[in-house]
Amino acid sequence: MVALSDEGRKLVGDYVDSMGLTLRVASGTTSNKAYGVGGIPHSVLIDPSGKVVWRGHPSGLSKGTVKDALKGARALGGFMALKLEQELGGALASAAKAAEAGKLGKALDAAQAVATGSSSTEEDKEQAQALAQALEQHAALLSQQAEDFLRRRDMLPAVQVLEALAAELSGREAGNKAADSLAGIRKDESLSRELAAAEFLDRARAAAAKLGTKKGKSKLEAVVEKYPGTRAAERAKAAIER
Repeated sequence: MVALSDEGRKLVGDYVDSMGLTLRVASGTTSNKAYGVGGIPHSVLIDPSGKVVWRGHPSGLSKGTVKDALKGARALGGFMALKLEQELGGALASAAKAAEAGKLGKALDAAQAVATGSSSTEEDKEQAQALAQALEQHAALLSQQAEDFLRRRDMLPAVQVLEALAAELSGREAGNKAADSLAGIRKDESLSRELAAAEFLDRARAAAAKLGTKKGKSKLEAVVEKYPGTRAAERAKAAIER
């Protein structure tokens, strides 16, 4: 799911922070005309082939319509998944399945086994090497995204990505690097405080959603009071003022 807005980056960023949104949100887009947007909010449903199968106010989108549109789509394993450009079968079928399920370590092991196997054909070896390279590049991209999150003090997604990399690629360079980054966060007084604040804000938002506006506001105020100067406190303050 992707949200698009024609508003500027700062305005959109402030709104995303105040609402605690976790989906991808793009700012400054000019795609409204291309998708026939006549009013806001407006949703567009695109099937696996890239065809627009529904458009309109999001309240009019039913689960049945979504289910029908997703028929034939291959399930991917979240942010860790590597979507392959071509279908791989035969000796690489298990590696491809693991890659699309986000099981990067298992996929790498399977690909490398084919690449070095004495019974593998030259074509299989070439495809296996290409897959292994794509998996390593994917892991490097995820690692860079985690570092970007850290620079912006987006602690929860940073830790989520690093923990997944450390678990999936344990013993490999990318996995060891992620484990070192996690250890560094917990040893660094400033970062560990930012992480504690982000976790506190996450709980406060969950509680606020159940309590309603007035009582929920007090939960957010507690974040500002307990963790002043943190990114989480800034976000809580923005949510209070919204």
